[in-house]
Amino acid sequence: MTRRDCLRGRSDPSHVFTCPACRADARIAAAWRTLGDPADQKSTIPVEEAFVAVALDRARRDRERARWRRAWLVAGAALLFSFFFGTSHERTTRTAVSADETYASLVSPSALEELIPN
Repeated sequence: MTRRDCLRGRSDPSHVFTCPACRADARIAAAWRTLGDPADQKSTIPVEEAFVAVALDRARRDRERARWRRAWLVAGAALLFSFFFGTSHERTTRTAVSADETYASLVSPSALEELIPN
């Protein structure tokens, strides 16, 4: 159904059955009518002060727990970043090893080999 057909046929009650947009509008209007005026409605459910206190306490604890979790995650990320920054800085400050030194380190025995029993 096109928008022009929708506007032309709105006076017809059967139009609501064929047009999904008008059907949604009619349902929303009916729902608002059933709610009524909020000023006329009074709170019929009594609220216990103990329940409110417990709910507020749990909400505060949950926010505090989330704050600590966020702080630990930030600290871990900062530690990881500083580790990788230090590793890259160490790698750039190290002098390049020549081929002779590399071969000599392969041939010469390691200092740890003296600690390993035969």
